[in-house]
Amino acid sequence: MLTRDDLIRETRARGGNLPALLLVYLVLLGAMAGSALAII
Repeated sequence: MLTRDDLIRETRARGGNLPALLLVYLVLLGAMAGSALAII
């Protein structure tokens, strides 16, 4: 499993354009929301 820092580093290595960065953060938010729902 990649960590947040790994994801950010990968995104920057590929040019770090805005859509890619947004996608990374949307995935992170989705994962956090999913785990929060699983805990509840």
